Amino acid sequence: MKKNIFVFGLNAFNREKLEALDDADQYCFHGLIELKKLKDAVSYDFPTLLVEAQEHLDNFDEPIDALINFWDFPSSVLHPILCKQYQFPGPSLESAILCGNKGLSREAQQSVIPDYIPRFSIFDPFDDDPLQSITLDFPFWIKPLLSYSGYLGFRVTNNDDFSRYLQTIRTNIDRFAKPYADLLQHADLDPSLTKYTAHHCIAEEIISVGKQCTVEGYSYQNRVECYGIIDSIRYPNMVSFSRYQYPSTLPQTVKQKINAVSKIIIEHIGFDQSAFNIEYFYDETTDCLRLLEINSRISQSHSPLFKNVDGASNHRIVLDLGLGKKPQFPYRQGQYACAAKIFSRRFEDAWITRAPTPDEINHAQQLVPGSTIVVPVKQDKRLSELLDQDSYSYQYAISYL
Repeated sequence: MKKNIFVFGLNAFNREKLEALDDADQYCFHGLIELKKLKDAVSYDFPTLLVEAQEHLDNFDEPIDALINFWDFPSSVLHPILCKQYQFPGPSLESAILCGNKGLSREAQQSVIPDYIPRFSIFDPFDDDPLQSITLDFPFWIKPLLSYSGYLGFRVTNNDDFSRYLQTIRTNIDRFAKPYADLLQHADLDPSLTKYTAHHCIAEEIISVGKQCTVEGYSYQNRVECYGIIDSIRYPNMVSFSRYQYPSTLPQTVKQKINAVSKIIIEHIGFDQSAFNIEYFYDETTDCLRLLEINSRISQSHSPLFKNVDGASNHRIVLDLGLGKKPQFPYRQGQYACAAKIFSRRFEDAWITRAPTPDEINHAQQLVPGSTIVVPVKQDKRLSELLDQDSYSYQYAISYL
C-alpha cells in the first residue's frame, strides 16, 4: 500500500518535484488547504485554517504517514501544531516561532552567536514616538516581526523616511499581525515567546555589504546537517534579488564558518525534525559574516538548482524528515556543474499589455536545454497589483537555467 503524505498548499510545482523523486511510486501526495488561502492572500484567518486542516485530516479514511510543509506563515506554525496533535515527526511550535518571529529570533541569536548578528531594536509602530525606542543611528532597516519576501521592509535614512514608512506599516501590518495574534491566543506558550505583540517591528543595523548567500540544512534527532550553500546576487539597489546561483563561489573557510554558526543557532533554539535555510552576508574586505534571517523550511527557489547540480531536489530532505527517516541526499550527481534562478524585474510600476503564451514559453525553453521559465503576471494588470513583492521592485518573470 502506498504511504499517504499530506502537503500544505500542494501546487503543481511541488507536486512535480515530489513525484520526480526516485521512490515517488511508493507515495500518494494529498493537498492540505488550498494554496491561495496560505500564500498571497489579502488576509489570513488562522482559526478557520486550523479547523479546516483538522477536519480534512480527521475525515481521511486511510492511514496518514506524514505531514509536510514548504511555505512561510501561517503554514509554518500550522504545521508544528498539527504534527504534535496527530503525532507526526516535525518541529515544535516554540522552535518554529523562534525562527519566524524576527525579534525573538534575534534575541536567541544574540545569546549564542552575538558576533554574527547586527545591532537591533524592537519597537511598537503605534507608539506616539516609536523612534524613541530605536537606539540605532541612521541608516537602518525596519520591518514587522512577521514579514516575508521583503514585505513592509524599508531602508530608513532620516526622520522623514521613518515617518513615511511608518504610516505604510501601520496601514498594512494587520495582514500578518492579526493571524499571528490569533496564534498567540490559541497556543499555550511560555511568556518569553509572547512578550511582543503581533504589531511589533524590528529596526536593524544595515548589514547588506559584500556577498549574500543562503545555507540549506536540516535537523534530524537533534543532529544538524548543512548540505548546500547558494549565492544570492542582488541588483545595485542591494534589496532586490537578481539571481540565485549554485554552488556558491565563497571560499571554503567561509563556507565552513557558515555551517558552524548555523549548527549553533539551530541547536540552541531546538529546531528539530525539519529542514531550514539561513541567509547570510559576508564582507570579504573585513572577513565579517552576518546572519540575516532563519527560515523554517527549504527554499523552493533552490529546488531546481539542487536537482541540476546534485541530482535530487531538496524535496527529498523534507519527505524523508516527514517520514521520520534520516535524509539521504546525493552530492554533485546532477547533469550540470552550475545552476541558477534568474529574476526579471522592473523598478517602476507599469501596465502589463501582453504576457507570453504557453507555446511561446515552451519554445523559449526548448532553445535552452534544462531551462524552465515562469511568468506569473497576467495581461491587463498593473505590476503594483502583485502581492508579496519587495518594497523596491516588481518581479514579473523567473528563469531557471
